[in-house]
Order: sequence, then structure tokens, then C-alpha cells
Amino acid sequence: NFAHPGEKDYTYIDINKALDDTITICRNEWKYFAQVITDYDPDLPYVSCAKDEVNQVFLNIIVNSAQAIGESSSSDGNEMGTITVSTSYNKEEVVITISDTGPGIPEHIRDRIFNPFFTTKEVGKGSGQGLYIAHDIIVERHNGVLNFQSEMGKGTTFTIKLPLDSRQTSHLPG
Repeated sequence: NFAHPGEKDYTYIDINKALDDTITICRNEWKYFAQVITDYDPDLPYVSCAKDEVNQVFLNIIVNSAQAIGESSSSDGNEMGTITVSTSYNKEEVVITISDTGPGIPEHIRDRIFNPFFTTKEVGKGSGQGLYIAHDIIVERHNGVLNFQSEMGKGTTFTIKLPLDSRQTSHLPG
């Protein structure tokens, strides 16, 4: 499912399966630091979107969650964090939440995390593009919503809202 990079066509996809595929693909990023728990709505409708772009968003957020947990875990590695991925929907949109038990995002940087090149990682560890790209894909290309809530010492939850049919409202030319 990740084998067709650059595919920009909108197609109806199973978000639950896309999330499962992403969790599997990035397992090496989280397996030493966290357990991943899924709570999917089994009746989730398919969503019209650019599949590879939406998978990239899931990947960026899950990897960031794993890295946050990994950087904050005990030095002996015995404390595993948790990443919880859930889905739900209403008549207009699908809602995906990705929560982690990392350290949380400090208040003084929260207004910058979607800015290009903003990173809290040391030099050479991150480009500061992941959340910027995720925001662009969800908000600009799919007319959705990407936001977060964070509590220091408790973790962060990212919420993604995708219209059931992004083609009708997207900012794509044509």
C-alpha cells in the first residue's frame, strides 16, 4: 500500500487499513519505546483522498509520537509508553486521533509546531518538515482539520478530521 509514491489521484480508501499499514511500516520506530493500541470504528466509511499523502501524515505523526516517548523514557528502557490510534465518524467527516504518553509539547512552542523547519530535535535528527507537511496535506489539500492538545508530563493527542469526500472541497486545481 506504500508502493506507489507520488500518486496524487483521489481514491476511496479504508482509513483503518491505511492506519494499520502505517503502524506496521514504522514498527521499528516504536517497538522499543511504546506499545500501539488501536480503537477503530468497524463501520468507518471509505474516504476519498490522496492515499499516499494521507499515509504520509499518519506516518509523520506516529513516528513523532514514538520519538517523543523514546526521548522521554527511562534510561534503562523498562518504561514503555503508549500510542493510541482511534477512528470515528459523523455524517460529514472521519476523525482520526493519535495520542501518545510522551512528555507533552511545551506551551511556549505550541504555536510553531506546524511551521516549516521548526524542530525540537538536535541538529541532524529532524528537518522540521514532518508536521508542516502533514498540516499542508490535511488542511490545504484535503480541506480537513489537523490540531492537537497537549499536557506536559501526560502526552499529546493529534486530531485529524477528513471530509468524507475531499474532492468536492479540496484546493486542487481542476
